[in-house]
Parts: sequence; C-alpha cells; structure tokens
Amino acid sequence: MKENEYEGTGQSDSHHALSRRGFLKGAAATGALAAASAVFAGCSSPNKTDSTPASDKEDSAKAAFEAEAAPIDPVEPPASWDGEADVIVVGSGGGGMASAIRLAMDGYDVIMLEKDQTTGGASRYSGHFVNFGGHKLAEEAQWAYPSYPYDPDAIVEYLNDLWQQSADPALLRVQAVEGPHCIDWMADTLGVPWAPADSTPSGMRSLHWDGQITKTNAIKINDHTFNYLTDFATEQGVDIRLGTEAKALVVDQGAVVGVKVAAADGESYLHAGKAVVLTAGGFEMNRAMLKKYLPSSFDGFANVPCPPCNTGECIRMGIGAGADMSGYDSSHCYDGGVWWKDYDQYETRMTAHVNKDGNQAVRQPWLLLNSSGDRVPYLGTTYQPYPYAPSGSPYVFGLTDQAVVEMMQPGNRTFVCFDSKYEDLVSENYFKQGVCRVGKIIPDDDPLIDRVPEWQRDWRTGFEMMVEDGAVKKCDTVEELEEALGLDKGLLVNAVKSWNEACDAGEDNMPTFKYDPSWMIPINEPPYYGAAIGGNIFTTKCGLRINDKMQVINVEGEVIPGLYAGWHTAGGANGESNIAGKPFGGMYGDVCQSFVGGYIAAGSIITADGKDAS
Repeated sequence: MKENEYEGTGQSDSHHALSRRGFLKGAAATGALAAASAVFAGCSSPNKTDSTPASDKEDSAKAAFEAEAAPIDPVEPPASWDGEADVIVVGSGGGGMASAIRLAMDGYDVIMLEKDQTTGGASRYSGHFVNFGGHKLAEEAQWAYPSYPYDPDAIVEYLNDLWQQSADPALLRVQAVEGPHCIDWMADTLGVPWAPADSTPSGMRSLHWDGQITKTNAIKINDHTFNYLTDFATEQGVDIRLGTEAKALVVDQGAVVGVKVAAADGESYLHAGKAVVLTAGGFEMNRAMLKKYLPSSFDGFANVPCPPCNTGECIRMGIGAGADMSGYDSSHCYDGGVWWKDYDQYETRMTAHVNKDGNQAVRQPWLLLNSSGDRVPYLGTTYQPYPYAPSGSPYVFGLTDQAVVEMMQPGNRTFVCFDSKYEDLVSENYFKQGVCRVGKIIPDDDPLIDRVPEWQRDWRTGFEMMVEDGAVKKCDTVEELEEALGLDKGLLVNAVKSWNEACDAGEDNMPTFKYDPSWMIPINEPPYYGAAIGGNIFTTKCGLRINDKMQVINVEGEVIPGLYAGWHTAGGANGESNIAGKPFGGMYGDVCQSFVGGYIAAGSIITADGKDAS
C-alpha cells in the first residue's frame, strides 16, 4: 500500500492561491470547513421537545439501529419485467468494472448499477495493485513473494499460517492462480500501463497505473483510472446506470433471477438471464453491521478514511436470500485514526475523514500512552515482526500491526503527545517513515496539481483544521493537555517527565520495541499537542460466503443459483478474526482484490456457459 491509498473527500477541487490561515478563516466563515475536512454521515438529528418517555425513545433508537444490520428480504418476480440483461452487476468499483467489462467483451449483455452519480465508489479513493507476483512484469524481474519462482501453494501456506489456518485454502488458491492473469488481462486487453512502485525487484509487489501519481502527488489516485474504465466499459456495450440503487434481489424458486431497483423515475424490476453479481463493497460506514460482525474491534474504530460509499445493503440482500457469512471479525484497518467524536450508542453511520492530510502529524513516533499511563509501542513502516521474513517483506506490517496496538488499549484508544517541534520534523520526514505516514507538501508545479483540493495541498492545513475542530488538542501546558484529553490527573505529566528523562539519556526505557535513539525527541517546547487515536477502518473483510467460483453459498453449504459476489461484498479472503488485515489488507490489498474478484466471477459465469474463459 502506498500513501495515495487514503486520498479523496469527494469535494470539488479549488485552484485559488490561499495561505493556510487564510483558507481556514474563509472556510470557517462560509461553513466550508466542515465540508472540506470531513464527511459526516448519519449523525444524530437535533433533539425535539416531545412527551415521549425516555425508555420508548431508547427502544425506538435501538430498533432503528438493529434494522440497519437486518437481512433485506428478496421479492418475487413481477408480472412483467422493466428491463433485461444476461448479467446484472451491482456496483461499479474495481470488481464491478472487471466483471462487467470481461463479460461484455465475451458477448454478454450487461447492466451495471451504481447508486452514485459517478462510477467507482470507494475504489476511486483506493490505491495500488498489491500482489505476490506471477504476472509478466514480475516474471521479467524474477520476483515473487514469499520467494521466487512464483508458487501459488507456497502463498496459500504462508498466508494461512498468518491467519491461524482460518481462511478457505480454495479461496486463497484461486486468487493466487487467477490474480496474475487478471493483472496481465488488464495490461494486454484493457491497455493498463502498469508500473512498479520502484526500480527494485521488490517494487513489483505494488503496481500502479502509470500516470496516476508523481513523486510528490498521490491525491485522488483512481479518478483517472475509473474515468478510463468507464469509457472503456461503455465502448464494450456495458449499460451503466448511474443514480440507480439496488433495493432487493428477485428470487424465483430459490434462484436469483433479477434485481429490484430504485432511480429518480421510480422503482423497476430488471431481469438477469444468467446471473447477478454483487460487487458493491463492504459495510465500513454501517455501525450496526460493524458491531454485529466485527465485535472485537468495533469499539476501537475511530473513523473511516473513504467517502461514505459502503453501507452493506448488498450483503444484507444476500443474507435475505439465505446466504451464509464468512470472515467473521475480520477487517483491514490502519493506525492513527483520530477520534473526531464519540459516537452515540445507536448512531448508525461512521464519520468519514481523509487519512492523508493533517492526520500524518499524529502518525509519528511520539510519546504514545494509554489511559493507564503505560507507554504504547510504535511500529515503524520498516518494522518486520518476523526476523525470518524473506527479503522484500511487506513494509505495511508496521501500519496494520500498529492499528491493533492502538485499538486494543484500555478504552479502545491510545493517546499521542508531542510539542511545537512537530511541524519541521513531519515536513522533513525526520523519522524516515514511509507509505502513508509522510506529510506531503505538493508544489505548485506538480503536473497533477489540478487533482488536489486547495486545502489538501499542504498537510499542515489539514492539521490546523483538526486543531480548529478540536480533534487535536492544543494547550500551553502539559497539565492543560492532560485535562483536555480527559486523562487522570498527573498521568500525562508523569509520562512526559519519564519520556524526557529517557530522551536526555539518549536511550528508550521501554523493555521491548525500543525507539531508535534518533526518535527520542523531548517534549519541552510549548504549545503542546495531543489526540486520542484508534483504528482507521479501510475495508471490511467479513461478507457473504462464497466458493472458489465466487458463487454465493447458503447456510446449508449449497450454492444459491444465479448469485455471485465479489470482494468486499464477499468475505473470507482474509480468514477469521483478522483485525487489521495483515498483510497488505489481503493477498491483493483492497481495490486490487476487488478487481481480481470481479475478474474471477466473470470467468466463472463464462465457464458455466461451457465457454473458454481464457
């Protein structure tokens, strides 16, 4: 994963030259600050004065909350259909695009549904195509992970060992076999100009679409990708229907035969002659589903770094049609999710905040502690938890492991503290962090500058927004910061004292996970800054149970005829109870995994027709 994986707010670009402070003042005056710095979804409405008993209100709120995780029952076929295709694909992200395009190029009539007004969904805000090798570029470099030559069975063994043998080996193996084919298909057939992350052989583990990024600019990385894919899909005859939301599956005698949809002109029924493919992502925004299916980490999820696209309706439709679930308690999350707010008990939606702006200031090796005053370790992006790890091991181990460290503290949060020296240290990347822990200042002459909203061109602007909004506390004394963070009296004061003593000695006093001596920067120059941090949930890895053909499986272990699901609507690709998604967020990361899943689903539909899916 690269730093660009966390970009985007869904806000329009601004190209006016403004100072950081001038931008903040202007935004506050117009009310634009909240829109630029965060996407709030599903926040509680203001209370209205009424005579309803408190117990009844709570019962009503609880019922509404639980309804957000309830199955969506299928409907019967209508007397007449309003439209028809061979295959209906629900969702237009990586999985939807790969599935729809591959099917259309093989002669199938395809309708692709997208509830937004643009294609891509959350995939527009994801990043690189993480992989283990096996494709043409990797073979030319003679690179594979965990070792060369590329061996699907070795990959299955390696990953399932990480996941305590909790993943379905058949699911892992089909990804290992078909993933490289998907990468090459995208290059050879779709014309995708793949480029490795760097010139080293291990740079192959992270491919990007050449032209997506520059050395300084990785904002809105997949806008270009999905604009291209949308045009390509249209040219192949895919019927893309924007502003059209799937409301329920249509089931006839146990088989899925269509979709009930809603659009601006009302509800209608679309018939699928061969299959329905659900590729609308997971349920990162849906707190009721997070609590039900990700209970171990639910209380540690601080925010979501993507726009509010994935609310779980397709998963609920599949459950309504009898589907089983897989990947229980598994997600992909990163460190340094700032607690912008505390959620109401029955609040149904997460808040969404960009994980690539001022957020980088808190994701450094500062003083980290929990509510008991104990030091919390910081795992750098070069951290390798396994001394025997092969050369080129995933440097995102430090990010995903750090998320677990921060979420699993008392109260499910960690507290970070630093002082006024932060700006120079982060801007210069003094701590030599990588991936998405680098505070970027994008120069005006960057060729992709037009993709970047004004406020997001300098990480310091975003940080000041966080201070202005109260997500990051700024105080003149450590005592005041202690109180502002809600910590017990003397707890932070004593922790800072112990930290400074270790800094003066030039050696960390932690028994394990000791900081590099160069990281020991004393906290002694006001103002002082602090924040509560937890998990930044990127994708859910729990979803509908599928087989290695991407067919949805019911609770009796049988295929539901006519129904397929791509990741992350499907689950199980990361095993059970995989809180942070290590490594990479899965065998192919996130958006990459979506592409591979859609590609496999299309191939399975083609093969089921007795055709050659090569």
